[in-house]
Amino acid sequence: MVNIKLFDQETQKALQNYTRTAIQSRVPQDQLENFLNAGYIALPWQLKFHAAAREADNLDGPTKIGVGGARGPGKSHAVFAQVALDDLQRVPELKFLFLRQTGISARESFEDLVLRILTGRIHFSYTSGILSFSNNSRAILGGFHDEKDIEKYIGIEYDGVAIEELNQLTEDKVTKLLGSMRTAKSNWRPRLYSSFNAGGIGHQFVKETYVIPHQNATEKETRFIPATYKDNPFLNKEYNEYLESLKGTLGQAWREGNWDIFEGQFFNEWSREHHIELSFEVPPTWKRYRAYDHGRENPACCKWYTVDYDGRVHVYREFYQRGLNVDQIAERIKTFSGDEQYEWSVADPSIFAKMGIVDAYGGQTIAESFSRQGIDFMPASNRRIDGWNLLHQYLYYDKNKEPKIKYFSICKDSIQTIPRLIHDANRPEDVDTMGEDHAADTDRYFLLTLHEQKSPEPLNSVQKKLQERVHQDHPLNNEFYFGASR
Repeated sequence: MVNIKLFDQETQKALQNYTRTAIQSRVPQDQLENFLNAGYIALPWQLKFHAAAREADNLDGPTKIGVGGARGPGKSHAVFAQVALDDLQRVPELKFLFLRQTGISARESFEDLVLRILTGRIHFSYTSGILSFSNNSRAILGGFHDEKDIEKYIGIEYDGVAIEELNQLTEDKVTKLLGSMRTAKSNWRPRLYSSFNAGGIGHQFVKETYVIPHQNATEKETRFIPATYKDNPFLNKEYNEYLESLKGTLGQAWREGNWDIFEGQFFNEWSREHHIELSFEVPPTWKRYRAYDHGRENPACCKWYTVDYDGRVHVYREFYQRGLNVDQIAERIKTFSGDEQYEWSVADPSIFAKMGIVDAYGGQTIAESFSRQGIDFMPASNRRIDGWNLLHQYLYYDKNKEPKIKYFSICKDSIQTIPRLIHDANRPEDVDTMGEDHAADTDRYFLLTLHEQKSPEPLNSVQKKLQERVHQDHPLNNEFYFGASR
């Protein structure tokens, strides 16, 4: 262990504070010693990553650990340090595959990482892309220009794999690489370390694998440690200014690590921070509504809405499932609805078209089948572009204005599918219907029918008394009026 007494008082205090932060981040003592002996001082967010890497030693620990999500926090440094300064030092004869996308700048080359992190700090040899240590542990440093280059690594046994720019690979390629990750060592569990940014062909796969479980606090085999350029005080001023100058979706993705936006996204107003809210009990004076988009092979989607006193829409419940018959869907909707009363319920206009057959209840349309089970819908407008424009308007927000539609956090299918939708290549003002657009269609049907309605605010105590007085003084409340008994 580093003897801090060898340093001046200021340095001793800094090391004591750093050690305290590492312990709070749950970094084990021997891992901290490995780093300090190599002269590596991790940033606070990097300490969380290193602690998660050690969690992988436990049988119930994660086996896939991802870092970053934005540009500039020091992702490469952290991942390489974990492999080279901790894992390969503490386990003899370990073999790690370390992959980076080629075509990047020389500043971020493998050789640069080796020089900055290892040279003069730890004994190693580096020949032909193989980094070796005295305990016979080694890292094979490889690169990929595109997915075809991954094939040459598949089928070879590795104790662990580290991949930078994981978002540049598809799920299929990553799955095949994971098939090469196995070990015969009793003191080691195979694991995948990865760094990534929003965007790229693997955007949705990475988001669903790492980001969403982190956001929903449902991580099991994965850990995601987010960080942005603001978490790296050593980043040069010019790069900071470059990131802050970026506009639009690229700026939000690279600078903020916003996984809900991407190039070609239809609803690029979407923001988890602004559009998702915790569930609450809907006040009895708020008006309630339902809207439905039919599906069997595709998901059936029913959503429940309420409008507050300011005209803001709250999506407070959803039913989203494929493979059910009309009577099964009706039963689910009735169960979800309970004894609630609705101003109206609207549905996909296609369910009012005749089916050409008579169902078990004698109905000739899907809407009639619903009605016979106590679910009455009226047809919604199917004006697609007008409906999407309305949803854009309701999702819009700025620093002075909250969006006019919000979703309870339990509406997980809406939250997952609406941000994924992209523009139709041949009709940019419309959604690409090859995407999963059922939750968005349901919102479109609802908003086209709503026509800017608001729930009336409840009267305060003074207004109630005035209303009672007016009611009492009204001539129709007298026993006789114009000589006629009531």
